[in-house]
Amino acid sequence: MAIVNLKELKPLKELTAKHIQVIEEFEELLEQGISGLTMSDIAAKLKVSLRTLYEIAPSKEHLITSTMDRMLTNIGQEASASIQGIQSPLSKLKMYIDIGYEAVGPRIQKFTLDLSKVRGVVEMLDYHRDYFIDRIEELLDEAVKQKEIKDTDTRVVAIALGGIARILSDPYYEGKLILKDTPEASAHLVADLILDSLAQK
Repeated sequence: MAIVNLKELKPLKELTAKHIQVIEEFEELLEQGISGLTMSDIAAKLKVSLRTLYEIAPSKEHLITSTMDRMLTNIGQEASASIQGIQSPLSKLKMYIDIGYEAVGPRIQKFTLDLSKVRGVVEMLDYHRDYFIDRIEELLDEAVKQKEIKDTDTRVVAIALGGIARILSDPYYEGKLILKDTPEASAHLVADLILDSLAQK
């Protein structure tokens, strides 16, 4: 089983309307579980030709990774669009985090638990996490410049804000941490505590 290289994933702009429809239906299939299914099985369940699947991705691993990449990219684009027109860097950051944490919501969490052993998935999740952290750092730098928050090590804070949601949704902590809410909501709690402590009084 070859490792999926993110650079090999087909750009969304190269996908046809038919391909996108298939990917959206495949997202629903992922929720049901695809353990043990071959590309032929997947094609049959989606009622499309095997050729159509291979036009989207050259392997099952690529198909899974491409689909999850598309889902996370859509969340990222929604987060970026949501902060357009907001003047306050701190308000931008809070809105960006609000939507960005959806990437570890129940739906995505279910996928990652089921597909964590598929080669390429972890690398793809790391890629999106790193992008999320980088963008948070940029917004923190803007907030420092505008004197909305105290001067601080924005890289360290960005890593904490960008990584806490994924840490809390890690199955390793299941049974070790007694969360009073979902990992997503708990991540918001931590983010609010950090940002409130940094806010200029």
